[in-house]
Amino acid sequence: MKRTGFLFDSFTSFENLYIAYKKAMKGCAKTEEVLKFSYFIEKELFALQKELIELTYSPAPYRYFKIFDPKERTIAVATFCDRVVHHAIINIIEPLFEPTFIYHSYATRKEKGTHKAIQQAQKFLSQNEWFLKLDISKYFDSINHNILKEQIRKKIKDAKFLSIIDKIIDNGGQEVVGLPIGNLTSQFLANVYLGAFDHYILEKCTVKNYIRYMDDFVLFDNDKTKLKLLNKHIHCYLQENLHLNIKPASVCLNSRAAGLSFLGARIYPSLLRIGSKNLKRVRSRLNQRKYEFEKNKITEKQYTDSLNSITAHIKFFDSYHLRRQMFHGQLS
Repeated sequence: MKRTGFLFDSFTSFENLYIAYKKAMKGCAKTEEVLKFSYFIEKELFALQKELIELTYSPAPYRYFKIFDPKERTIAVATFCDRVVHHAIINIIEPLFEPTFIYHSYATRKEKGTHKAIQQAQKFLSQNEWFLKLDISKYFDSINHNILKEQIRKKIKDAKFLSIIDKIIDNGGQEVVGLPIGNLTSQFLANVYLGAFDHYILEKCTVKNYIRYMDDFVLFDNDKTKLKLLNKHIHCYLQENLHLNIKPASVCLNSRAAGLSFLGARIYPSLLRIGSKNLKRVRSRLNQRKYEFEKNKITEKQYTDSLNSITAHIKFFDSYHLRRQMFHGQLS
């Protein structure tokens, strides 16, 4: 793999930092911290640029909170200044690593996403009799910093730039293990971490039909025995090379007739249903919006916009009768 150097000047350029600032602002809550940074934008960016160039920059501690949808997770929130640095890093490294990713890796990549992953999984399912679905146990919490840094160094040889990336990596987890959930750099580097594994599946295991969405992945084949054997090889590869373990309850070797549960969908060769947990969340959200509207906590427009959003989500699936049942009488 060709290594790239001379990245530090591009990374620390005012232009790159300003582009990173604009990206960090998108969808960002207008907190006092953000408003202050924006008001003194030139001063803040020049100060940040100086810290980066002089290698005195150090990321601040994360703020943590828990969410419970769809399952309990701890989310790490970086300061706004650090989020600018995260975007500045990704601006530089994304063009370097993107060509190394396999085509059918769908998480946190441009023009990919869950819908396209589900559609491709259905296509693979229609072409193969069997599938093997697996999920990595506590993936983000298990990413080894040293292995990740080594992977990055196979592509990048700029010492100064690498020192900044190392600081971002070291700022999360415990005892050189773990990346914080909720950060742009964590999402991107988590894809980098499994990049070699993706190529191992396609090239060494000779599986033609394989799809991954972050730490969820599925192999498709017409040979059940082959998939059963590969299950053992995959466990060994992940443990020995990446210090990762497969979640035992996630292992599913089954025929396409039984249907594949993947990314909130129940997938059959010619039918696409919304998954039960996904449907439960949709019903809960619908009931919550209806309650808020009836109590005058949201306007009719806000309620209608929410219904349209929910409808658009469900319409992706084969759900005509479900939608008639769910939305009958709404706004009447």
